[in-house]
Amino acid sequence: MITARENILMAYHHQEPYWVPSQYLDQNTCLYTATREGVSGFGRGTDCFGISWDYNPGDPSPMVTAGTKRLTDIENWRDELTMPDCESWDWEECAAKDTAGWDRQNKISSVIIVNGLFEQLHALTGFEDALCYLLMEQEAVEDFLDALTDYRIRQIQLIARYYKPDKIQFHDDYGEARNTFMSLEVWREIFKPRLKRIIEAVQGEGMLYEHHSCGYIATLVEDFIELGIDALNPLQVQNDPYELKKKHAKELCFVGGFDNQGILDRPGVTYEERVQEIRYRIELMAPGGSWVAHPVMMDPEIGIALTDVLYEYNAPFWERVGYYPPPKPRQPRKNVYSQGYQKGGEQ
Repeated sequence: MITARENILMAYHHQEPYWVPSQYLDQNTCLYTATREGVSGFGRGTDCFGISWDYNPGDPSPMVTAGTKRLTDIENWRDELTMPDCESWDWEECAAKDTAGWDRQNKISSVIIVNGLFEQLHALTGFEDALCYLLMEQEAVEDFLDALTDYRIRQIQLIARYYKPDKIQFHDDYGEARNTFMSLEVWREIFKPRLKRIIEAVQGEGMLYEHHSCGYIATLVEDFIELGIDALNPLQVQNDPYELKKKHAKELCFVGGFDNQGILDRPGVTYEERVQEIRYRIELMAPGGSWVAHPVMMDPEIGIALTDVLYEYNAPFWERVGYYPPPKPRQPRKNVYSQGYQKGGEQ
């Protein structure tokens, strides 16, 4: 009998699975703790790059502490900054803790790498300076990004050795609501060749490469395909996910495509509105496969609506292939995106 793991892997290999897969139900995910990057919990903390972060209950995500700037001059970055020594961290112990309870037989496994090339740059320099440096200090930026790429590749190799996931989800946001943060020419010249090295490193270790990029990135999709990425998320609705999938389903697995800002995460949204949006997107996006139903969830209650719709929608497909799903979870699960979510004054 086919397993949920085998079924979701069909989507990642650009095929049509037997039923609609979901990362929420069919994937084990972690932010690896072996690397001391970003935040380790609520409050203020300093990471291995020396960046100060704030993360308070109710915040949608951690943010660099206002008024701080770890890197003040990209031309002198080697004098101001030393790449962290990721070899020195206790990968074996952290991997054992982070992957405890993973169901590798029935689910795929995924490790998230936050702060990709552009994100790490602007976390260090501030967003405005990062964009200015791309235009005015390209040689220094490329020198920094080459070193950062080497660092990320070594992390990928260590993740492969100790975590042994099926997939790396690499985060690097390139767009705001209506456009990319930079011109396509700048992205292609500065980021594309270094991203190619990272993708090749992931796939060279036998893992799938899934790229996470929020905002408008539709104009980059053909470049992503040229680079050979396996999957793309979260496909916010301004990218017209249906048209992208219709055009590129044989080349790329699409993950997401839900209206989070307008419906799923909107303040005051009802359970019924969430169910309606989730059902609409599944009926629109699922036919033909090469798609995984995964709305990025700030509010873990979205998981209940998603589960209810998937169990109803998939029931006839499960019956057809003789698959018996586990009991439907009734309590919302906080995931790596919703850990900091606070509702009604309760964490």
